[in-house]
Amino acid sequence: MQNPLRILMLTDTAILGAGGSQRFLRNLLTCLSPQRYCIDVLQLAPEPADRVADFEHAHIRLLHRPINAIYAPAGLAAYRCVRREVSRGNYDIVQSQHEKSDLINACLPRVQGLRRISNRRDMGFLKSARVRAVLRRVNGRFDRIVAPSRNILDALIKDERADGMRCRAIVNGVDTRRFHPADGDIRARLRAQLGFVGSECLIGCVASLTPVKRHCDLIAALARVRERHPGARLLLVGDGPLRDALVAQIAALGLRDQVHLLGARADIENILPAFDVFALASSSEGMSNALLEAQACAVPAVATGVGGNIDVIRSGSNGILVPPAAPGALAAALGDLVENVALRRDLGDAARRTAQRDFSLEAMVSAYASMYEELADAR
Repeated sequence: MQNPLRILMLTDTAILGAGGSQRFLRNLLTCLSPQRYCIDVLQLAPEPADRVADFEHAHIRLLHRPINAIYAPAGLAAYRCVRREVSRGNYDIVQSQHEKSDLINACLPRVQGLRRISNRRDMGFLKSARVRAVLRRVNGRFDRIVAPSRNILDALIKDERADGMRCRAIVNGVDTRRFHPADGDIRARLRAQLGFVGSECLIGCVASLTPVKRHCDLIAALARVRERHPGARLLLVGDGPLRDALVAQIAALGLRDQVHLLGARADIENILPAFDVFALASSSEGMSNALLEAQACAVPAVATGVGGNIDVIRSGSNGILVPPAAPGALAAALGDLVENVALRRDLGDAARRTAQRDFSLEAMVSAYASMYEELADAR
């Protein structure tokens, strides 16, 4: 019988909080075989104030070591902690995601048998010029650089001089059993629980209220859509630092009764099937888990043509792509779906098939497990 592979997951964020990268890591870890893997998750962040998931798995240990800047005392202490555990031979693989974790991983000493993976979750929109310069120097220390979209890897090869032979694209996966369409009666009940009992067309977005998600464009687009379709409503699921600014924008546009902020929710699978249209106005994306979950629920999506969105949506076939930072184009696409029920149904059905065929959770987990075994065998 094989000894279990010992994996250390380094991440800048608390994985039980809201967010796509957190959801990705929960999906991956909970599906890896407990007989084959023993996993520690070191989170460079405090425990989240509002947990959006329960997490009790015997083969997974969650640890917290909050830091601010990587070069501050807490960051150096975190590095020394990881270095000490790695030097003792406690791990076979160290996998990191986000910049602070990647820098700690890259700076670890070369230990015989240890393999290192950098998991890049987005297009690097928050990286400073200094961090990019450092990563150019240390990317060669990673045995694999993984990303959910080929666009991310192409940018890394071009901008950070990453070795293309060590890069691998593994798309995100969605649990199509948990996220699925609702029949008419269940859908009506879900809408009633959200406060909608009429024929309103519900446009929904699931995303943190942060600048990169461009909710301001979505709210501006709704104002235009309502000029032709006064029954349209917008539901924003998520929380973040821009909440007050978005509330002010909603009031200024006279949309207080038409835009609803639901906050962060743990029951997304009970909200998405109630939507008529899903909207994602981001200026940058890795591969949106929320978009995949909407597709799995057969909800047609309008999304910006950035990052992994173009890997998920074939515009006009299983959704609609629009340029980023273009509220007019976003409004036009949303208006087309609001007024055309048949188009919504056709695009939604095609989206569900795409999720089942190309973005299954099982395929994602299998691809990661194969990579881990490949690296273990290479030792």
